[in-house]
Amino acid sequence: MLNPSVQRKENITLRSILIGLLSLPLNIYLVVQTETVWTTQYPTTMAIFFNAVFTLFILSILNVFLSRYLPKWKFSQAEMLTVYLMVTLACVVSGHDLLQATMCILGHASWFATPENEWQSLFFRYIPDWIAVMDRNALTGYYEGTSNFFEIDHIKAWATPILNWLVFFSALAFSMIMLSVILRKQWIEHEKLSYPIILLPYEMTTGSGFYRSRLLWIGIGIGLGLDLLNGLNFLYPVIPGIPIRHDIGRMFTEKPFNAIGSTPIHLNPYAVGIGFLMPLGLSLSCWVFYLFWKIQLVFGSMTGLNQTPGYPHIDMQSLGAYFALCFFALWVTHKHLWKVFKKIIGLQNDLDISNEPIGYRGAFLWFLLSIAIVFGFCLRAGMSWWGIIGFFSIHFILVLAFTRMRAELGTPTQDFYRAGPSFFLTSIFGSRKIGAETLTGFSFLYGFTRNYRSQPMPNQLEGFKLAEKGSINNKQLLWVMWGSSVIGLLIGFVAFLHAGYLHGSIGIWRGQEAFNDLQRWLTIPSETEWRHLGYFGFGVILTLCTLLMRIKFLWWQLHPLAYPLAGNWNFGRLWFPVFLAWVIKSILVRHGGIGAYRKTLPLFLGMMLGEFIMGSIWAILGLSIGERMYSFKHW
Repeated sequence: MLNPSVQRKENITLRSILIGLLSLPLNIYLVVQTETVWTTQYPTTMAIFFNAVFTLFILSILNVFLSRYLPKWKFSQAEMLTVYLMVTLACVVSGHDLLQATMCILGHASWFATPENEWQSLFFRYIPDWIAVMDRNALTGYYEGTSNFFEIDHIKAWATPILNWLVFFSALAFSMIMLSVILRKQWIEHEKLSYPIILLPYEMTTGSGFYRSRLLWIGIGIGLGLDLLNGLNFLYPVIPGIPIRHDIGRMFTEKPFNAIGSTPIHLNPYAVGIGFLMPLGLSLSCWVFYLFWKIQLVFGSMTGLNQTPGYPHIDMQSLGAYFALCFFALWVTHKHLWKVFKKIIGLQNDLDISNEPIGYRGAFLWFLLSIAIVFGFCLRAGMSWWGIIGFFSIHFILVLAFTRMRAELGTPTQDFYRAGPSFFLTSIFGSRKIGAETLTGFSFLYGFTRNYRSQPMPNQLEGFKLAEKGSINNKQLLWVMWGSSVIGLLIGFVAFLHAGYLHGSIGIWRGQEAFNDLQRWLTIPSETEWRHLGYFGFGVILTLCTLLMRIKFLWWQLHPLAYPLAGNWNFGRLWFPVFLAWVIKSILVRHGGIGAYRKTLPLFLGMMLGEFIMGSIWAILGLSIGERMYSFKHW
């Protein structure tokens, strides 16, 4: 007999799927247009996508009308959350650091090869024609613009590579959703991780009571009003605006303090709202570790260490921290994983699977099949077995670390720029030992490992958490989320190619990064980078020490997750709003307890919602008239 909690789950309706599908083209086109064509807003570079929240807001406003005049047609909470998750999962895979970055690579080598850079003799023989477009005639419109993708020659040139990458990314996303199934019970039901990122969309679907809060509308007024005024100032400079972006780094002109560099002070209401959702320990840790990174820069200037290339190697320190955090998360989960393993091999235990989206044995077999497709893609592309295993082992370590960060503490971003598997493997072994074919494969995989802001697994696990809170049938939701990813990829490919042939040369810096790295690896073969490994080891040790202090001493508030988080470029735009949120929340909790926090929470949710609404309106207006509009978010 089924668990009672399973019987109460609401099935996903055909209506919600159709509404979600109808929402995808505009949302994905908005993402591609704003992020790569206009290089503004960047919806998919933060943990919560403002365009998905705006889609949910439109549904919830429509639901108020339906509840009053057509109550039989009103949307249930499960339906609205299903649409939100479909938009989110489709946008993340077509985001800035997955599909878009990959598309900037596929034709780059052929178009930008010259006798001077010698790319043709260096690595062209290692590029299979089924993963890249090598026909320069078909690429002319793509890089020169004022052309049309929907011509038979252009479609033929791109059809095979796009189909192969569609299969690759679909399999990779499916492997992550199977991992999410395996971890779901431990992280959601047993540890009851908080998943702060889903609080706003969940509250928006709880009913009209959410919108009756006076504090909510004050918050919406602050966020929406600020962006409306600054947007009008952007269009008509005669209208005064409110400056919200400053840089105090310019105030320090003398050594050694001028080494701190750019130190932004951004005053976005949505960022204060995100900081307010974060646990106090994490928000404190974030701005403290941000200052720690600045202190390293000053120390380097005082000692001369800043003269060594790459100092302070934020990438390697952060990589070490993420490795430590991933293995710590797996250690915390090891008892559950052991029970899962026994279920897979058929041994009986007390692990209840009645509430799971799919049985653990099925999830494991599906995971193996999807990984086999990913590995087969790379083997066929010419990469070595050990190169593939090393690359994706590191990749999944990072994905698991980011997923745990989002689930436990609601980190606002997961920026990790140019420090992925290919960089770590070349640091460990040197490019000489890896081989030209595998290095060429690394360059084509660079698109989705250049940064880690567009990885679907955190969103997938958040989807299962929303399913639990919203009583959604997670067995059906699993396939809806994966189907949304596949359809999102397909729409994203078409949207990007349409924009490419229309505007020309969009996002070419990402392709340049990939092949400049490849050129350097092949022309100046490197050995083991011991300096890089030293900073990596420092990151591991500092993270483990911080973890130990947190476990042993109750008074220790610094959280190790903040160490790598605060070092990334994105967080430089968030540290001051997070600091403000920490100050406000600390005062509220100290003097009013948790009740004061809950009473004021609608104000900060409203500040987020107000900026997300107005930011989406400006973006849609820009799409309709074909011009760049005001951007409330600059990272």
